[in-house]
Amino acid sequence: MQTSTERKNSGVLALVAPAPERAGTTSPINESTARMLGAVAVLGIGLVHVLDAASTYQSTRWIFWAYMALIVGSVGVALVLLHWSSPLAWATAAGLAVGPLIAYLWSRSVGLPGDRPDVGNWLCTLGMAALFVESSLLALSVVRLGMGRRS
Repeated sequence: MQTSTERKNSGVLALVAPAPERAGTTSPINESTARMLGAVAVLGIGLVHVLDAASTYQSTRWIFWAYMALIVGSVGVALVLLHWSSPLAWATAAGLAVGPLIAYLWSRSVGLPGDRPDVGNWLCTLGMAALFVESSLLALSVVRLGMGRRS
């Protein structure tokens, strides 16, 4: 890094470094970091549903199997995000986030078939964690998809 001295109007000597040249995109994080964050978020969604799956096995078996499909899908999507940089990978991650997000909102508002006890249970700790991870992944996916369209 080169530094030079120059005299400011105030009469104080200052060290000035040349400004780095910026690339065309203005992303706060690079693609590989975003993909790693996305993969961690996808696995977080799977983990939340692993923790909740046991409680659904006896009461609502179809929700248990939907959780199992989501868990298996989250591992696959995480691997795709880690190995390929493509808009399709981000779209798949967004889909994996929006599915359980909508199901949570539906289950708490009008109830899912066979799962009426959850209506109105908005402050469930595990559900709030799931909402946070799912909405964060959805936001990251939308930003990355938008950046892909600009370049």
